[in-house]
Amino acid sequence: MDATRRRQRPEVPVDVNAVLTESPGRRLWSWLTKPPDEILADAARDGELLVARLRVFITVLLVISPLLALMFGRDPNTNFIGLGVAVSSMLVAFALAYIVRATPYTSQVSVASAIVDVSLVSAGLLAYWIANAPLVTSNSRVLFECYFLSIGASALRYDARVTAIAGLTAIVEHLGLSWLVSATARGRGLEPDAQFYGDFSWSSQISRAIVLACMTFVALELVRRAQRLRHLSTGDRLTGLFNRAYAEEYLTNEVLRTARSDSALVIGMLDVDHFKMFNDTHGHAAGDAALKHVASAIRGKLRRTDTIARYGGEEFLIVLPGTGLTRGLEKLEEIRVHIALHEVRLPKGGREKLTVSIGVACWDDDGKTVDEMLDVADARLYEAKRAGRNRITGPV
Repeated sequence: MDATRRRQRPEVPVDVNAVLTESPGRRLWSWLTKPPDEILADAARDGELLVARLRVFITVLLVISPLLALMFGRDPNTNFIGLGVAVSSMLVAFALAYIVRATPYTSQVSVASAIVDVSLVSAGLLAYWIANAPLVTSNSRVLFECYFLSIGASALRYDARVTAIAGLTAIVEHLGLSWLVSATARGRGLEPDAQFYGDFSWSSQISRAIVLACMTFVALELVRRAQRLRHLSTGDRLTGLFNRAYAEEYLTNEVLRTARSDSALVIGMLDVDHFKMFNDTHGHAAGDAALKHVASAIRGKLRRTDTIARYGGEEFLIVLPGTGLTRGLEKLEEIRVHIALHEVRLPKGGREKLTVSIGVACWDDDGKTVDEMLDVADARLYEAKRAGRNRITGPV
């Protein structure tokens, strides 16, 4: 999560007419270039790390196949090529694993590594064409199936665009190799080999491309379902904010990033004053409206790089990355005053004012771990309440 930061932003009205009249090409370009989903950014990085580990594991296993073929096969030249391709892929896998772990994550990393995965398969098939075994290029029964592994692995990155690009790359490269075989190898290595590789036919190659497209659609559906589950597991349905589980996961990553970069970090634990009394007086529907009002007020005052989560019933956790204590206290005070000045519209009519109390903690001075910072912020929140509420308590 180094370079991909969670962002909370107010909803932007959508111009429906503009969307409907936009050309398909422009809609496709907008989809390909839109910013990554903030909720899925950490999951995408974790997915990329998982793919890196799987890539190493799979390529190590794939080395076994040509080794066995060399021991028991009839064509040592072809099997030596297969072994060279497998070993080369394994070395690339180790290099990619190192790069993914050592560099900040961006969505472009996932796109590039997905294309590399597919292209490694194509490069292996191309090696057989170079070695004058074009039927293996067009009809391989082992390497071609690796396209499916590459497309399937792309779904682990939680980004439909990565999966679509991986599938399209596989189809284009497969058809390109088929054209290369058809155009250059007629009468030179394309004699039917019914026992092992059959013969070359465009109907078979197009059928394979259709199967790759089907696999891509299946992977896209897996991505869509995974995204939905991720949203459900990390979001609070009432306020639309992140939930406590996600907030603690995010804060853990942010503390680690702050420690590595020797940056600043401030958190605020905000609680709605006398919320139980408000609920008992005006009803639970009004209580829900109050929580939505507070969530919207906080979100509207934060930067895109800041994060807010509903931490408990009427408690909210505010995370301000890269923010020093002075600026953090100013921002949280701005939020407190804004909430106190704006009334809540009650579902049954009328308006009511709310106030909030906030406890503040900053990284390093108040703690170097998530638990230490949360404990300090929580303790200061209760100090603010004991002191009369509607105030901020921070480091002395």
